Amino acid sequence: ARRMSPEAPSTSAIADERSIDTLLESIGDESLDAEEDSVVIALRSALGACANDARLSSWLNLIGINDVDFSSASDRKRFEPNTEYINYRQHGLSLCFEAGVLDTVHFYHSGVDGYQKTFASPLPLKLSMSHKGVDIVRALGEPTSKGGAGRMIWLSYDHLGLKFDLASSTFDEPDSSITCAAVWNAGD
Repeated sequence: ARRMSPEAPSTSAIADERSIDTLLESIGDESLDAEEDSVVIALRSALGACANDARLSSWLNLIGINDVDFSSASDRKRFEPNTEYINYRQHGLSLCFEAGVLDTVHFYHSGVDGYQKTFASPLPLKLSMSHKGVDIVRALGEPTSKGGAGRMIWLSYDHLGLKFDLASSTFDEPDSSITCAAVWNAGD
């Protein structure tokens, strides 16, 4: 359940070989070699932290979330045996804690599952919520796994700790938008 969004079964997308050739020039070959943004470095540091850890508070402050009192968070969901999601819908963000430790962070596009704002800070590997499915495949290569259901498909890069849900019903839509991105520690 931890790689899934708290609202519904997770889904995202991938582009076929023909689609990769139509890549938008927003992603260059140097993307994977470029140094990560300080916000992404802080995010990666926060993964594996407890709710009261300064690393988590620092990352949340960097992205504009200053109310980090999780005990009073009103938008939370619990799933047995020990999973809890704390949602910041006004920031396009959901934190997934497993046994009290930050396991996965979900980033949302506005209008998805009641999230009011698209997450605006950078994602790992110089990606952002504005990229399309074809951009992801071009930058990261073929996913570790992929699948889909209904109007959404998903791409997972388990070795990178990344998963993308895309607004598409087939893998032949290169311009499909990211609806949700999940980030976790790849060694988990």
